[in-house]
Amino acid sequence: MLKIKSILVSLLVVAALASCSNENLEENPEVEGGAGYDVAYVSISLTNPKVPGSRASGEQTALEEESAINELYLITFNASKVVTKDEKATKYATVLGSSSFGTNSGVTTPNTPVKVDPNTKYLLVIANPGYQLKDRLDNLSAGATYATINGMITVPENNTKPNNAYLVEEVVHSNGCAMINVGFYDDSDSDPSNHAWEDECLLDVSDKIVLVSDYKSEAQAQNAAKSNPATLEIERLAAKLEVMIGSPLAVGPFEDGTNASLGQFDFGNWTIDYYNSLFFPFAKKTTTASSHTTGFYKSNFYTVDPNFTTAGGTEYLTGIIKNTLDAATREPKVEWVAESATAGDNYKYCIENTMAAGYQKFGAATRLVLKGQYAPWKSGEFTLGNDWYRLPNGTNSVNFKSFADLLAAYTPAKAKETASDPMTAQEKLLVSACELFYTQIKSELTANDPGDFASLTQAILDDNNIQNGGELCKKEGCIYWYPKSLNYYYYEIRHDNAANSYMEYGKYGVVRNNYYTLTLTKVNGNGTPWYPGGGPEDPDEEEADDNISSEWEQIGEYEVKLSLATGVVPRDPTRDKRLIALVLSLPVEQFTHAGQERRLVRQYLQGKIPEEILADEFHKGRQGVGSGELLALQWERICEELSGIPGETMSGENGHSKADMVRGFYVGLAQEYRRRFEV
Repeated sequence: MLKIKSILVSLLVVAALASCSNENLEENPEVEGGAGYDVAYVSISLTNPKVPGSRASGEQTALEEESAINELYLITFNASKVVTKDEKATKYATVLGSSSFGTNSGVTTPNTPVKVDPNTKYLLVIANPGYQLKDRLDNLSAGATYATINGMITVPENNTKPNNAYLVEEVVHSNGCAMINVGFYDDSDSDPSNHAWEDECLLDVSDKIVLVSDYKSEAQAQNAAKSNPATLEIERLAAKLEVMIGSPLAVGPFEDGTNASLGQFDFGNWTIDYYNSLFFPFAKKTTTASSHTTGFYKSNFYTVDPNFTTAGGTEYLTGIIKNTLDAATREPKVEWVAESATAGDNYKYCIENTMAAGYQKFGAATRLVLKGQYAPWKSGEFTLGNDWYRLPNGTNSVNFKSFADLLAAYTPAKAKETASDPMTAQEKLLVSACELFYTQIKSELTANDPGDFASLTQAILDDNNIQNGGELCKKEGCIYWYPKSLNYYYYEIRHDNAANSYMEYGKYGVVRNNYYTLTLTKVNGNGTPWYPGGGPEDPDEEEADDNISSEWEQIGEYEVKLSLATGVVPRDPTRDKRLIALVLSLPVEQFTHAGQERRLVRQYLQGKIPEEILADEFHKGRQGVGSGELLALQWERICEELSGIPGETMSGENGHSKADMVRGFYVGLAQEYRRRFEV
């Protein structure tokens, strides 16, 4: 799978216009037609970029409706960032509708300047706010601050809705895309390491305020307000997603030697899952590892959303809403979207969702769920769209082209069980899985229930017209049923394509005003026959992208070199190849089940030690917990000692320094211990 991320451009440039202020702030006796009180003006212009963003700059041209301004809120603040307004204004937000603008040569300008408080210092612009943000802006009161306006907004969960479309209506709705000040990237320092995004987005317009008292007439002041622009850029609050299919599409399994595709796949639709329901109107930006070429933004960025922090280890899950299933049909309550033949054909929006480093893949990243027809056999060997079945057993899993094939394998294995003949582990698993299959679907056999698995047929399954039958087979140890070859897959969305290390900051997530395109180039194998999110053996995440193996290989290299340097020979019996091979051969569900760790040990000790001890997941051996505790308590001293390690070059290849190797080995392990302890 190829991940592509672009900035969505054709944003709007907001120009706040004003004249130079006179140092004499006293009332000018020569003013004609004055308002009779302190009056100041500011004017704005909205400009769409005339040159579309290029692929070289990592930008994509926005749609016309994505850039439309239908309602514009102007909020001004004093030096203390408290809201201000014209003395005679009734509200603290000036609202301009589409009828308030005139357009000339692509530049959209309000017909008249906006009256503001003479003490205005900062400007905030919000276009097309959603229901909750709009209500907040309409009801601003004296003393409200920038922090008040930028407080967290929560989209309430609503399971009564027919699908998940409501989860985006606060940022993309019938009145347009919600937009706000972009913020500012400070690159004024000559040292690039000091370049960073500022925490807030307010535009300082203190030297651009036009006072009527400085002019002979109010009309002159208004004209002056139109002649001296200060530019401000605004961005959309929503992220945009799209799926395309690569050509050719490689479909596993793959032939040894030639790597030729041996499977079949027909893409169906896609949807978004793990929606974030929390957001800030303006999100603080941070930089990412990706390079950035000249374009709308000065720097690539990641954002900090309300559930970004992880002090307690669970905040990143707060406000994450997962798609649900209809209780009657077992159909996911989602909006399914077709793939795009060309860019921009089909897309969806969502609220940004980001996570701190260390939680980049911990069950909270917004993901795409894809569905389609898949079969692990070539055309001619199997008709795609027919039902097929799978006995899950890790690397020893077996696929069956038909129910008849499954029954043919079950019958002799069952006969052995009945006769108490010796059975292989695979035969025992097959018998129990088939009989569990019958148990799971029995309630749906309203016609011609045969009474047991041995008497079941494909015709009976077809006659009962069981909807989403694969969903019935989620139970661990059950035969997987792929009705009409239906398979589901999920993919956690990548943000920073340059981030390849495990848990690297900004690697996963969706960020406002970014356009994410997933181009599907390879289907390795089967997905799940149920909507992913609760059953065993949900598809694994792309471990190859995380370079987990290479990280541990690097640690092994450090250990060897440290051993040579110190004369200490490490021995670890758990690294015996035979033991590792044995462990890897076991199905993954043997280790963890229903969120409970160490299943093999707990099962073996069943009935041998008290149940309350077996069920205790909070007390563990001191060799594990104690390490993390000690590291946390002595963290500052550990860091100090590491920084003091001499940097002379060790003998051996690559010329690594002792400092480099010790830090690479020790800090990596220490941070992991500490993270687990804190969690």
